[in-house]
Amino acid sequence: MRLKELFTNRIFLKNIGLAVALAIVLIWITMLMLSFYTNKGESFPTPDLKNLSVKQLEDKASRNNFRFIIQDSIFKKNTTPGTVVAQNPAAGHKIKPNRLIAITIASFAPEQVEVPKLTDVSMRQAKELLESKGFALGNILLRSSEFDDLVLEQKYNGQQLVAGSKLANGSSIDLVVGRKMGGGESTVPDVVSLTLNLAESILKSSSLSVGSAIYDPTVVTQADTLNAIIWKQLPQHDSLTRVMPGTSVDLWLKPRPTTTDSTAIKIPVH
Repeated sequence: MRLKELFTNRIFLKNIGLAVALAIVLIWITMLMLSFYTNKGESFPTPDLKNLSVKQLEDKASRNNFRFIIQDSIFKKNTTPGTVVAQNPAAGHKIKPNRLIAITIASFAPEQVEVPKLTDVSMRQAKELLESKGFALGNILLRSSEFDDLVLEQKYNGQQLVAGSKLANGSSIDLVVGRKMGGGESTVPDVVSLTLNLAESILKSSSLSVGSAIYDPTVVTQADTLNAIIWKQLPQHDSLTRVMPGTSVDLWLKPRPTTTDSTAIKIPVH
C-alpha cells in the first residue's frame, strides 16, 4: 500500500484518533493525580516554632498538619534546654500540608571540646587558638620571666589545665604570661575570710577591682550580705604571679561562721 493511501485509509485515521484521545485522557488523569497528591493551590505560612518544647511541638504539628524531624541540637546560654532554637523552613515561609520541617533544639549540656596546648606560644597566638576552639580568654596573669609575652601556664578555675583535657564549649581559660617587669604590675592580695567591703578596699589599693561577687544560697537577708565573708577568690593569691592594673578578681561569699572571738578576722599583711 502506498504511503498516500495509508494516510487516507479510514481505519488508519480512526486508530490514530483513538490513540490521540487516549493519550489526552491519560495526561489529564496524570495531571489530576499530581494536583491531588501535591495539594495544588493549598499552602499556609510555616508557624513560628521557636521556644516550644518537644511536647508543644507535637501538639502544634497535629493541629496544623505538618511533620517535623529533630535534625540537630546545640547548646545556647540563657535558653531553656529541650526547646526549639531554629527551624527550616523559617517561620512565615509558604508550605504545603504535611510538609516536613527540620528542627534544631537546645541541648541540656554544652559540647565538650578538647583544650589545645597554649603554652610556649605568644599571647596573641594563644588567644587565636582559644577562640578557634570556641573557648573564651579569661584572666591574664603576668609572671616575671626572661621570655616576654610567652604563655607559661594555662589554668581553669585556678587549677593547672592539661592540653588534651575537655571542657564545656565557651569556658573561660586563664593564661599566665611571661613579662619582663617594668613596674606598674602588682600581685593579687589574699582577701579570703574578709568581708566584701574590706576586700574592695584592699583590691583598690593594689589597683585591682572586684569582678563577680557570688553569694552562697544561704545568704538571704541584708544582714547576711553585709556579714558574709569570702571563701574563694579568682585569681588566687600568689606572691609570684603579677597582674595588670585594673584586673578584676571574682569573689565567692558565704555566711560568717559562728565564733566566740569577735576579733577573729584576718587582716592581710602588705
